[in-house]
Amino acid sequence: MVRLTHGPRIAGVIDIPDELIATQYAYNGAAGRAFIAALPELAGRFLEEWGLRPDGPSMYGVCALVLPVVREADGVPAALKLQPVDEETAGEPVALRAWAA
Repeated sequence: MVRLTHGPRIAGVIDIPDELIATQYAYNGAAGRAFIAALPELAGRFLEEWGLRPDGPSMYGVCALVLPVVREADGVPAALKLQPVDEETAGEPVALRAWAA
């Protein structure tokens, strides 16, 4: 497991599971390595921009890192999903918004 720390505003550590790293390297090659390398900056940026704080251990699927979070403004639990954008995942934000409605 790789542990990543973030900027001063972001307390705590985010874990990137070894299985996600291995999957990204095996199936996505250089793009997967770039995605894993970018995760600390991506997580830190979105946590700060959207006023989120980590709230539990990270989870993962075949291609995504999911961080349980809490919205700082109102304390509502949520999830931050980070994954490479490709033809299969490009429309996912729209689908997730529709599903949540």
